[in-house]
Amino acid sequence: MNAIVMTEEYWVNSMLSIARYYGKIAVDGFDYVVVDKRGHDIFECSREAQKAGRGKAIKPGEPCDLCRVDFVPIYRKLGREQFLKFLQENPDVYSVKKAKERLKQWQSKPND
Repeated sequence: MNAIVMTEEYWVNSMLSIARYYGKIAVDGFDYVVVDKRGHDIFECSREAQKAGRGKAIKPGEPCDLCRVDFVPIYRKLGREQFLKFLQENPDVYSVKKAKERLKQWQSKPND
């Protein structure tokens, strides 16, 4: 089973750090892309930075995760913190279909 998302602390000092230079990486048949905390991929962030005249696509100190491409829309919808919380509370989610099913249940449950 492959990871759905890898936080920067995990991937930046590993073999996966090559994604820092290309913005994406393929691992075991799954494509991963660098995303910011809003779920915008590095390519979107680069366009935004260029328009704003910034030198960095993602500001230093801001989290950037490697997210499986098929899960980016869910990451974007929930935001980083809620997405990570959702995955932590639903460790058996391995496909987008299952994630969408669980997401409906998860969002409808009362907050503790």
